[in-house]
Amino acid sequence: MFSGTTVKLPKDLLDRVCEAAGKAGYSGPEEFVRHAVELELARLEEAHNKELAIKQLKGLGYLE
Repeated sequence: MFSGTTVKLPKDLLDRVCEAAGKAGYSGPEEFVRHAVELELARLEEAHNKELAIKQLKGLGYLE
């Protein structure tokens, strides 16, 4: 794992992250960013899995 990895954000984006993290009840910007990244990765993985399933169903002749 990449424990302790630093990601640089432009100041204006970091300000927005800090504000959103506080409003949403996160313990800090790190927790907010971690959660946002996890959600986006899950969304991308789900889309990829759907594409694979459709490809397999087409290969089996269930879809055109």
